[in-house]
Amino acid sequence: MPGAGWGRPSPGDGRGDGGEGSRARTRLLLCILLTLLALTPLSAQSTDPLLWPEPQRAFLQDGPALLLSEEQRASLLRLDEAGREAFIRDFIAENRLREGIERRLRLAARDLVSPRDARAQLLFLKGEPAAKRVLDCGNTFRPLEIWTYGLPPHERSFVLYQRSPDEPFRLWLPIDSKAVLYTPDMENWLDQWQQLGMGGPRIDRRFCPDSAQVDLATGLDGLSGEPARGGRRGTERRPQEPQEDGQGRSFRWIDPRDRVWLLERPADLAAWAREAAATPLPTEPPELTVESFDMDFPYRQGQRLVARALLSVSPGENGFTVVKEGDKSYVRLAIDGTLEYDDRTFDRFRMRFRFPPPTEPGPVPLLLERPLRPGQPFLLRLRVHDEGSVAQALLARGFHVPEAPQPRLAAVVDKALSGEAEPLKIAGRDSLLLLPPLSELVIGVWRADAMVTGDRIAKVVFLVDGEAQLSRTRPPYSAEVRLSPFPREQVVRAEGYDAAGELVAADQMVLNQARGAFRVAITEPKPSRRAAGKVRAQAEVVVPEERKVERVEFRVNDAPVASRTEPPWQADIEIPRNEEIVYLTVVAQLDDGARAEDVRFLRAPENLEQVDVNLVELYTTVTDSTGHPVRGLEAKDFEILEEGKPQAIAKFERVENLPLTLGLVIDTSTSMASSLVEAQRAASGFLENVMTPRDRGFAVGFSRFPYLLMPPVDDVEGLSQALEGLRASGSTSLHDAIITGLYYFRSTKGQRALILLTDGDDTSSSAPWENALEYASRSGVAVYSIGLAISTLELDARRKLSNLAEATGGRVFFIDKAEELSGVYEQIEQELRSRYLLAFNTNRKADDLGFRPVEVKVRRGLRARTLRGYYP
Repeated sequence: MPGAGWGRPSPGDGRGDGGEGSRARTRLLLCILLTLLALTPLSAQSTDPLLWPEPQRAFLQDGPALLLSEEQRASLLRLDEAGREAFIRDFIAENRLREGIERRLRLAARDLVSPRDARAQLLFLKGEPAAKRVLDCGNTFRPLEIWTYGLPPHERSFVLYQRSPDEPFRLWLPIDSKAVLYTPDMENWLDQWQQLGMGGPRIDRRFCPDSAQVDLATGLDGLSGEPARGGRRGTERRPQEPQEDGQGRSFRWIDPRDRVWLLERPADLAAWAREAAATPLPTEPPELTVESFDMDFPYRQGQRLVARALLSVSPGENGFTVVKEGDKSYVRLAIDGTLEYDDRTFDRFRMRFRFPPPTEPGPVPLLLERPLRPGQPFLLRLRVHDEGSVAQALLARGFHVPEAPQPRLAAVVDKALSGEAEPLKIAGRDSLLLLPPLSELVIGVWRADAMVTGDRIAKVVFLVDGEAQLSRTRPPYSAEVRLSPFPREQVVRAEGYDAAGELVAADQMVLNQARGAFRVAITEPKPSRRAAGKVRAQAEVVVPEERKVERVEFRVNDAPVASRTEPPWQADIEIPRNEEIVYLTVVAQLDDGARAEDVRFLRAPENLEQVDVNLVELYTTVTDSTGHPVRGLEAKDFEILEEGKPQAIAKFERVENLPLTLGLVIDTSTSMASSLVEAQRAASGFLENVMTPRDRGFAVGFSRFPYLLMPPVDDVEGLSQALEGLRASGSTSLHDAIITGLYYFRSTKGQRALILLTDGDDTSSSAPWENALEYASRSGVAVYSIGLAISTLELDARRKLSNLAEATGGRVFFIDKAEELSGVYEQIEQELRSRYLLAFNTNRKADDLGFRPVEVKVRRGLRARTLRGYYP
């Protein structure tokens, strides 16, 4: 039962080092230590708190130790394990203090992963703020929040910021300088704006009106604290002297001691305990239970050791939530986790597990693996949750990666899932290595670079799909090879020969290999009823991550005729002339034994009605005169015309509940700086509203070139997280982005839609517009293009977006500001859930490979929108 990412469920015996002790004791440890488990210590006398027994480590690092004085903390660090246990027991002996710690820990653990984050520490020490403002100005500020404590007229606002993605939020102090709050680009622009004494609104105000709130919270005007155009210097201000923010609002310079006080130990611990014990708490989610947890380090992976964690998870009283997917039922668990190293976030990850509902009660074992540096201590934090409900469990564990492998869990881990990593290929003296491309998608022309070592290789020949294109007889061994103008799987090979023409070394790679759920699709020959003679058969294999194709077999009427062990997956086959029915079967097998196949009829009798070899599907939207989708129509309300000739409707279905594959393509070029945060928020809300457990989605960003944010997944939360933190920079590769986005629909069937958001025309694509439009027309995917703040004078950009939507049966939207995106997405959602599926059997000939125009008509007063045509 494989899971996404680097985790997968695995069988186990359900027993481990964390399942002992009473329910009451376990509950107490959860409240105090943010964990259900009292894990076996790795070293009883360890001086590294990460390697202390988990209850003791959590007391020191996850909140309660904030209540200690410096002398108490130093004393705790000097004690051995037994002494630490006695110290903690005595410290929390008083009931009100224990209850206060419990409530504040639960409050801090509600939203934040790491207790080392200043926001978690503030919640623990001070409780909920009177007000909290999260600034969505990613083009101006680093991630930043403003928290306010106290009530008028004595309230104070404080800034919390994240300097880099791998660091926790920290409390801003004047000694940090205000520059640390700005992005590097905005810091540079603001510095120049102030030095030049430019007029008009301050430049950060133009991009982020909320920057005035940052002035109020910091007591500093602009970057350095000086007025924008002369006046009193910021260094001359006196504490608490009112200032103006330029918009009629006053602010005060805040004494640094006011900020440091926030994270200081409470002066009156008894008063803190009374206040903390009265902390109101939100309704808590149901609990999952981690019955056991264990780790080992089974093998090396390059210069790192693989850390393997095995945890067994039990459901709450109502069991795991069962989710229906078609006619099958599954349980879906997810793990959100972080690895911390040296007070920084070393890695964040998310894994998902899908498996049939257990037939017997008991824990479900989940296996996680991660390559880490040997000899280093880490802290692992996990949140395990049931995706069908809100039930969850929290777990934390410190560990030390040894210098050499230490496999211990082989007996309880499925052997098929715990094999050794493949050894790295080490180049010999005379060797050749073909460097991979920077992008996952490569079309048109690609510069192939071969790294050659040794003295023997005198010539390198570059081949594409087995045909030689170019050769080089001296370094650098580099050549621009010609590829298909449209994305398809191709093999580029480099062969190194010596002076006598003998092959010395070779390397090859597969470009544009489709990744995703394992499946096979026959692409050649095209469907036919009367094919005969010798034809080229070709298939596309979609391969899951970390898997390889072991063999692809071609069969004609179940008789094997060809086999291939490497791409391209093609073979010349002979179609028998004396058999009335002939069908081609392509069977692919992966290295783990999994098999998938596709079947295509090459010859079928005219009266074999169940073989719809020429069935053309049209997903159609119907709108009224106001542009609103119309539901409730019947097949009799439609008419299909192919090349102007009426066609009988062979299939009719409403698609409200059909699975959807959805792609998001978002412009992240420099010109999107002021709109990107709102665009991210609107897209995340749209995904949450439109996607169901049966749907899949992916996201692509583009600036100078397109880049994948998230491959096709059925994880709405993970897809939304992939959109967070996008930065605007670079030029606009619009044409390449369209092709890249549509590329990820390869081998998918059913209802499909791509949403394209951009604020300008192409400036840096390698593909011409004509290729992008033709590829979109061939894809069969409805494209909804959104033009943001594109002037009516930008005729070319508007024409492209309009033609793209019209050719694919989508729709174009032109809006003035990002705040209108939510309304646009709402309209798209309504259309996607109110379309109709129409299908007809075309009468085209087998050798007719050109574009076939199609039109769908609907009863008077309504408008039907679908593909303008199709390619066979």
